[in-house]
Amino acid sequence: MAGTFLQVILISRALNLDDAGVVFVLFTLMNLAGTMGRFGTDNLVLRRIASGQHGHAIEACWLRAGCWAASSIAGALLFGLLTSGLLPLPASAHHFPEAACVGLMTVFYALSVFAGAVLRGSGRLVAGILAELGLAPWLTILFVGTEMLLGKPTVLTVLLALLAAGAITALWALNSARSAISFHGKMDWVEGLLFIRKHLSSLASLMGTSLLFFALVWVPQLSLGFVGTGSQVAQYTAAARIASFISIFPGIQTSYLAPKFAALAYSGRREELSEECGRAALMAMVVAVPLLVTISYLPGVVLRLFGGGYQDAAIPTLVLCIGAYVTLFFGQVNTLMVTAGLEHPALVLNAILLVVVAGVCLLGAPTIGVVGVSIASAAGATIYAMIATLVVSSKVGVNPTLVSYFQYASLPTSLTVNVKGD
Repeated sequence: MAGTFLQVILISRALNLDDAGVVFVLFTLMNLAGTMGRFGTDNLVLRRIASGQHGHAIEACWLRAGCWAASSIAGALLFGLLTSGLLPLPASAHHFPEAACVGLMTVFYALSVFAGAVLRGSGRLVAGILAELGLAPWLTILFVGTEMLLGKPTVLTVLLALLAAGAITALWALNSARSAISFHGKMDWVEGLLFIRKHLSSLASLMGTSLLFFALVWVPQLSLGFVGTGSQVAQYTAAARIASFISIFPGIQTSYLAPKFAALAYSGRREELSEECGRAALMAMVVAVPLLVTISYLPGVVLRLFGGGYQDAAIPTLVLCIGAYVTLFFGQVNTLMVTAGLEHPALVLNAILLVVVAGVCLLGAPTIGVVGVSIASAAGATIYAMIATLVVSSKVGVNPTLVSYFQYASLPTSLTVNVKGD
């Protein structure tokens, strides 16, 4: 998370406001396409490995092949959309080299996240976090920083830096994941296709849930990119990245709690799962307090890190920070929805809220600007967390909120779960 924040700062300083906005929109579109391209394989492989399913090693190989194929298709589709000029973006986003970079990035970043899920499910948490979140941003910082020393970066050179970082991360992560699952048998591709077909509905729902949740977070930025200006995109991105520090600890928690949630949900240990969720919510809210206070009182100081032209993002930053803190009360509800087998209702919920938030942002962005879009974003995230909590409570019998920690505090705190399944 810190690497991503510094990556945004460096790109903001390397480019002018409008060019930075173009890069941020393209990077978000790449992440959306990559989420689609993973097709839920990352969530399913994590669930199968963490719950100790028999034959998970060969299943991981089949799912990896599926991720390769689906992400390649998603990258090609995004490349086609950009080069065709169908998306209402600045001209520089439609050039062939820039579009090719974004299309290739889609494949590499999708494979990195899949490999990270395999590593986390196998108990290699640090390697999994590096694959999914940590390595690519720091490599991008190195490459863009070098560009700044050698000359003036452009949209294309920054995208090339992002592409190189994604490719290096993917190659390392895939090799690490291969050693983690250590499958040495013969690959039966017919059986693999049957496995994919059997889980096609679940994979589609997992993909849809992850895609729509990500879109729900970033549709305000995309709306500004489509109907606003590049400078508005850059300002919103800066505000959103600052606000993401409120959620930095929950992001870390997700890396090691997702396998634990899957194991507890699979074994039906609902009270222990509720307490674990409540403990996670409590820790996240406590850790976020000093960050919230600092950012709320000094938003202008923090925004100066991004360079000139970002001071107008002070109010959006405050709005997004408060919204992010409110959602911490509901704990790891989105992670729980996916790991507990509630991908279908999560998909429906995300779709409904996405339509509402996207409608407000697309229709209102020219009038309400960055501040109004930020309010819509914060409200959408809070409403999602509230409704998702009700769904989890009714379907699984688990309370993911802060309240559950005090409700089940008398339970033993030692919850040792063997995520390797041996």
